[in-house]
Amino acid sequence: MNEALIRKIADRVVDGHDTEWGMDIEHFDWVPGVGLFGIWEAYVKTKDQKYLEFLKAWADRHLEEAYQQKTVNSTAPLLTVLLTYMETKNERYLEVCRDLADYVLNDAPRTVDGGLEHTVTEPVPGFSDQCWADTLFMVCIFLTKLGKITGEQKYVDFAVNQLKIHHRLLTDGKGLYFHGYNGAKKDHMSGIRWARANAWIIFSTMMILNDAGDFEGRSDIEKMVAAHVEALARVQQPDGGFCTILDDNTSYVEISATAGIIAGVKMAVGAGLADKRYMAVYEKGITAVENAVLEDGTVDMVSGGTPVMPDAQAYKDIPIIPALYGQGLAIAAL
Repeated sequence: MNEALIRKIADRVVDGHDTEWGMDIEHFDWVPGVGLFGIWEAYVKTKDQKYLEFLKAWADRHLEEAYQQKTVNSTAPLLTVLLTYMETKNERYLEVCRDLADYVLNDAPRTVDGGLEHTVTEPVPGFSDQCWADTLFMVCIFLTKLGKITGEQKYVDFAVNQLKIHHRLLTDGKGLYFHGYNGAKKDHMSGIRWARANAWIIFSTMMILNDAGDFEGRSDIEKMVAAHVEALARVQQPDGGFCTILDDNTSYVEISATAGIIAGVKMAVGAGLADKRYMAVYEKGITAVENAVLEDGTVDMVSGGTPVMPDAQAYKDIPIIPALYGQGLAIAAL
């Protein structure tokens, strides 16, 4: 069942020629980045060469775009470029990954707290001194993986330091996480416990821990993971999904967040960081993900791009759209 559904979701991307923002994979940014990761996961699961060939062709078309806009969000595709390098040994893939990783380590803007400032490709004023949960997925999984593959500890150390900073700044102290933190104002802006932010946190944290090895403060992060899983279990909806504002049942159930959360919970249980009884969170949640897949393979009930919004209503008003990050996270969960 899972493999057939994975193929259906992946094929929606591989065989599609979408041009709308959420499903357009033909550019170097975070939305394609999460979608590409899903295609990689489909390749790992099925061993179908068409998925690897798709990733190679995408990298060959778009790799030089990595240098055009050096932002947190546009780093996201490099995770899959790096994974594709592991399979192909194309040294150009690795060279670009190193170049952009070195930019992040040495030149990317920092907040007053030392966190990576969440930079984006869109022509907006910017998010000065803001740390967002999204950054852990867009940059830090990639850096940790690069450090593990190359044996260069500097990449792992940087990613781990960012992991610690983001956990410290974004936790609500009760297990859940806020979407963002403003270092200049020392606040969480609207103070919303946004579901996809919590998905980025738990999924990315587990991916980083899986590759980072031992480090000072690891036990503290592991305790925060356990508390996060427990808190997430409390806000899971009866149908297995998670509302786009986790602690507000009047907000809609959002499937990309649900998929990322349950994938992270499953990894946490598997790593022994959360009690085995929390596999029930995954088992309930995967049903919600499966039920959201439309006949053509589109993952439904995915919210559009969401900066830190001014208030709860603004999060509730984010429209539902087809999106590559919904496709990618659903595959990861499956």
